[in-house]
Amino acid sequence: MTPTTHRTGLRTRAGTGPAEPEAYAVPDRPHSPTVAARAAAPASGLGDAVVLGPLPATALAWCRLDEPRTPVTLHPEEERLARSLPTARRADFLAGRAAAARALRALGIGGPVLRDGRRPVFPAGVRGSISHCVGHIGACFVSVHPRVIATGADLERTDRLGQDAARLVCTPHERAWVGQARRPESRLSVVFSAKEAVYKALSALDAPEPVFHDIELRVAGGRLHAHLAGGLLPARCRLVGWVRLLPGNHVMTTVAVLSDGGRPDDETSVAPFDVL
Repeated sequence: MTPTTHRTGLRTRAGTGPAEPEAYAVPDRPHSPTVAARAAAPASGLGDAVVLGPLPATALAWCRLDEPRTPVTLHPEEERLARSLPTARRADFLAGRAAAARALRALGIGGPVLRDGRRPVFPAGVRGSISHCVGHIGACFVSVHPRVIATGADLERTDRLGQDAARLVCTPHERAWVGQARRPESRLSVVFSAKEAVYKALSALDAPEPVFHDIELRVAGGRLHAHLAGGLLPARCRLVGWVRLLPGNHVMTTVAVLSDGGRPDDETSVAPFDVL
């Protein structure tokens, strides 16, 4: 995904399901995630994995199809959707749905994950987000935590974005921060991935859709924060995020919108991001 080809992401301004857990506390600093299952990494770096956390009742999975014809077992409804897609899009769809199946299975939930236009539709009671990356890699972040009202996920290569993307994506403050890095293209990928993940979470809510400069990443006290323009988050909600630097020059960003307090919706919100 790149800023110029991702149709549903950020832009410049111009049924009956599983019962939810009865109670979970959402810590200000979530517990460390645990890897539930991991496949050996291919020669190119990124292998399959399922990660439980960083919040309770939450899971993240990514799946790589090294060959477009690698067999993948899908729900019959997902198979029907796959057959309806152009051949060029089918491998990414399969990788994304395979990752979704693994993440849901880690929480004891079955599919299918259907779609409304280009947006995935998860089973009732599940908040989820799917991302695709070059190389037929799919990733999925899901939660059944009762206080999580939306999730967002974005997986990116860290060696694909250049100065044209920086001018589109970054605020002046972010461009200066990116330029200070030993590998500016890697830091730019973190900025882009974080903004895409936030967009996906907010687009699942009855909230204004942000544009790139409505979200600004800053570092304060040795910690990454996303500053959101006022009015983007629903009242009494807050957003938290996590950034993972993965093998094979990949960055994964996941975010969750929590309904357990926060600033009034007419104020700019500050969302902490942990680097895992």
